[in-house]
Amino acid sequence: MQDPKGQNHFLTLQYVSISNSEVKGIFFLNGQGMIEQQVNLRLKYLLLENLPQLTYIWVASKNSFNLQHLTTLEIVGCEKLEVIFPKHVFRCLPQLNLLKIRKCKELREIIEEDVEDKKLSNLLSPQPCFPKLQALYVGHCHKLKRFISGSASNDFPNLHLLIINGASELEELVGCGQGKSDEIRKSKVELPRLKLLIFMHLSNFCQEIEFPNIKNCVVYECPKLSLTPTTTLGELKENFPYKGKYYI
Repeated sequence: MQDPKGQNHFLTLQYVSISNSEVKGIFFLNGQGMIEQQVNLRLKYLLLENLPQLTYIWVASKNSFNLQHLTTLEIVGCEKLEVIFPKHVFRCLPQLNLLKIRKCKELREIIEEDVEDKKLSNLLSPQPCFPKLQALYVGHCHKLKRFISGSASNDFPNLHLLIINGASELEELVGCGQGKSDEIRKSKVELPRLKLLIFMHLSNFCQEIEFPNIKNCVVYECPKLSLTPTTTLGELKENFPYKGKYYI
């Protein structure tokens, strides 16, 4: 959406759903016609579905916009998308409640790494990246290696539901990205409020996770994890009361 005449109206939208289109990009925030000040997007809900040519969601100069209101992000069938949040997006997504990503074959990062900004943010503002995120689902994104790069282990303090299925290159949720299995194992992630965990077909995932309040845990085809399941997927489908739209 690069048309300067329609840009201001588009940036005020709270609910955006785009499906079955050949669009290559969504938000272009540093092009001709944009004012030289930070844009506070009002976006609360964003659904991008079956966009085979999509290569970017946001294009922006440094600190040009923030996503203080975004609560729900669903991305499905965007095969060429490599990065969801570029490095110039503010690190904290304070209201994000649901993040769902499926069938994004080229996706390699959720938040693009910026080494200098990462070091500065860890020193000045060690706040969680996803303080209100309750449900995280990733399915069939085999090139994804990690969610965020950083030293913090508390980026998901309110996560209740975690489902990852079919991410063969995924090594860690949070980490420095050095790609060494022994270092990844030592960098533990704390998920204090997690109630449901489903890990399936994760051949390289090996990061240790602490979840003291876990009630239901399904682990299948995850050879590098020393994690004991508490139930099977079949039993879970019969007994779990939540009837939301999650695809295994």
